Amino acid sequence: MTALPTPERIMELALTTTPSEASVATPSPAARKKCDVLLLISSAAAAGYERRRRAVRRTYLTALREQQLQGTVEYRFLLGEPPTAEEGAALDAEQAEFGDLLRVCVPESYETIFAKVVAAWRWAVATHDFAFWMHADDDSYVRLDLLLGWVRSPAASPQEGVYAGYLWDGSDGRRTKPLRDPAQKSYMPVEQWPHDSYPPFASGCGHLIACDLVGKLVELSPSMSFFRGGVGAVANLRLVHIEGVRPYRPLPLFRRETLVQHYMQPEEFRQFHERAVAAAAEADGGAGPGGGAAAPESEQRIAAVYDLFVQAKVLRR
Repeated sequence: MTALPTPERIMELALTTTPSEASVATPSPAARKKCDVLLLISSAAAAGYERRRRAVRRTYLTALREQQLQGTVEYRFLLGEPPTAEEGAALDAEQAEFGDLLRVCVPESYETIFAKVVAAWRWAVATHDFAFWMHADDDSYVRLDLLLGWVRSPAASPQEGVYAGYLWDGSDGRRTKPLRDPAQKSYMPVEQWPHDSYPPFASGCGHLIACDLVGKLVELSPSMSFFRGGVGAVANLRLVHIEGVRPYRPLPLFRRETLVQHYMQPEEFRQFHERAVAAAAEADGGAGPGGGAAAPESEQRIAAVYDLFVQAKVLRR
């Protein structure tokens, strides 16, 4: 495995232009594309992740072809530099077919997620006029109907300074401490974060940041330090908890009120999508696939037990 550049060099790369899109240094307001939500879906340039992107394109992103949603949500899959020339060639072919990849000049690694996001913020303000910037993972299913409902609800207003998602803010057992074991995926070195706890932050599986706040973060980006893995701990903002964002897998997996469901396998997207379409159709007064029927009795019993464990703080929602 090739060693990563120094943290300082990684952040320098985050501030450069992207190889596949126009420079982010001199945005033209007149040329920016308008949308309610600019969705960046974190993926990876390594081989194998194309399965996740294919599952996302074939399920919830199909809604963007519907007339009533056109122009409301724009998206890109966020990728770093491919590890090999062969993987780079495969991404070139994927981009030629779909045109939905944002490849930034940051080395591809779980450790460099924050730097990739910084690059995506800079690209976003240069190319789009959006109300909210959103980050989701490529193993998250996003209910776009519920997302737009939330964006247009009183919970999202006023928009200034909003940072919304599943908040780890100390309430209802939603607490987290830095993991100091280097073997852990979310390992946090003491030199990067010496404190015993994090400030409130939203799960990366699906969170939103208001346009004005993204602009401020871009202004600050030249002075930002490398931060391993996370995004939320760098900002001080107006926090909004969204109960429908689920960083964990509930029982049963599909819930009608779920806005973002994390930890989805590619083969699970289709069935989850069919049930989400049916639920949306029922909410609109239609039948939809399966008639929008209520969940089977067995699922309802499982859900009731699961909710009891959540209320008792034995499980996390």
